[in-house]
Amino acid sequence: MSKKHFSESHKPPWPQIASVAGLVVLIVGVLIAKNQAQPVAVPTLSPLVVRPTVASEQIQPTAAPTGLPETQLDQLLAAKHPTLAFFHSDTCQQCIEMTQIVQQVYPEFASSVALVDVNVYDERNARLLQWARIRVIPTLVFFNRDGQGQVTQGVMQPAQLRQKLQALGGS
Repeated sequence: MSKKHFSESHKPPWPQIASVAGLVVLIVGVLIAKNQAQPVAVPTLSPLVVRPTVASEQIQPTAAPTGLPETQLDQLLAAKHPTLAFFHSDTCQQCIEMTQIVQQVYPEFASSVALVDVNVYDERNARLLQWARIRVIPTLVFFNRDGQGQVTQGVMQPAQLRQKLQALGGS
């Protein structure tokens, strides 16, 4: 075996290392971008729910509608109320943490923003989960008066949630 042949076969594979590093950077960038809040157009729930007849009165944010979360959300969006839809479970650690943050911050905004609490493991919420395309929990959807939703996934810090709720409905 010649000396030249031996040294060429043990050169570090720099092109392969650079390719793998580039792929890792790309994946990290995609994951970071996915976790950023992005506005989305959300249709009304009218194809899913028959709206109950409500007299000329409108639902007040302090008078939360009753019934399943799907019905609550439909009524609130129809009444053009700023609404926070909180999709979570009672078992995932991030959901438990986010529930505590919502319980801490939301009372400051209860008179101006409605809250729809959606347990993703309740079978009665299956159509709502499908409609909202929930794939990750916790997920928070901030609906403005026009029914446009902005989706945030994962745990938000209290200051960030407070800022979103302030922008949504004030206090």
